[in-house]
Amino acid sequence: MRNASRLRPLLVPLVALLAAAAAATVAAAAPPTPVSGTVGNTSATFESARAAGQNVIIELSATASYTGALVGTSTINGTLIAHADGSASYHDVEVFTGTLNGVAGTITFNLNGYNDSDFAVHATATILDATGGLAGLHGVLHEVQTVVLPNGPVGTYSGSIG
Repeated sequence: MRNASRLRPLLVPLVALLAAAAAATVAAAAPPTPVSGTVGNTSATFESARAAGQNVIIELSATASYTGALVGTSTINGTLIAHADGSASYHDVEVFTGTLNGVAGTITFNLNGYNDSDFAVHATATILDATGGLAGLHGVLHEVQTVVLPNGPVGTYSGSIG
């Protein structure tokens, strides 16, 4: 009986810690939530350009603005390949800073996309990392945009993030 009374002060914090860990596990395992809104480049800079056969390879940086489930801004760095037929493809790393459904943090996306010769852009943004209140986040956004000069694509996004 004496040993039980000595262990009681240790059990209370241990039970609280286990309950908090269980709650965090349940929150992390929550199903993805549908998200949507608008996204558009607010600036773009071509850092360098070089010819590669009939293609032009452009290193670029840009900024973008989000509304909807995501509210904030992004910095974008990547490579755009302009093809001779007027189409293009790109691979960027995008770092978003803002909120997702009111929760603040940053999200790093792997952004891959292409446009046809009519300047219709299709992109996929896969979450690589997230910090702040968004830590542990995963998911994918799909973007459908139109190229608007001089800044670049403007349009909508939709997807699932959890």
